[in-house]
Amino acid sequence: MSDSTRPDRDDGLPNRTRAHRGGGHSPRRGPPGRETSAATSTYRREFLAVGGRSGTEKDRIGALLTDLGRIAGEVGILTLPVMLYLSVARGRASVALFETWLVGLTTMVVVGTLVRNGRIAPPLTDAPGWARLFPTLVLLRLVCFNATLLVAVHGGSAVTGGTGAVVLGLLWSMVVGGVGTLLFPRAVDEWMARRG
Repeated sequence: MSDSTRPDRDDGLPNRTRAHRGGGHSPRRGPPGRETSAATSTYRREFLAVGGRSGTEKDRIGALLTDLGRIAGEVGILTLPVMLYLSVARGRASVALFETWLVGLTTMVVVGTLVRNGRIAPPLTDAPGWARLFPTLVLLRLVCFNATLLVAVHGGSAVTGGTGAVVLGLLWSMVVGGVGTLLFPRAVDEWMARRG
């Protein structure tokens, strides 16, 4: 199967989706490890069951909701180590750990969704879009997501404890979560360049 624009070659997708995907260009264009096509179109591939996949054209809201579900699952599952750690750390009477965790996690999910959807361009890179679900990028996600969330949580807790203002701690958590998530696509580019 190929992504050819010639009518006699079939890429396994209906013609309407071939045109949508950029006139037959490969959906893997852009830097290795990055989903540039998801940021530039509303065509989404979805998993139906074990081994089953489907592709559908969505409207802008549908694509945004699909991206929200994808990023919420990705960030939520891979930051479980921080959640388990917080269940132990909370017993040491740290200030506002749960609140800063919730704001940091929510910010990471929202910013990741907007980057994947193409609404926000990630800095320090020329290509739009989020990271692909490559097995080689799982370790990078684990390290980056958990480190970002830990800095957001403990920094926010320290700011809250030092100033007595919970709002400043939540603001710290929001900024750290947002900046760390925005820089993740650049980290993916660097990671893939070193592997190649």
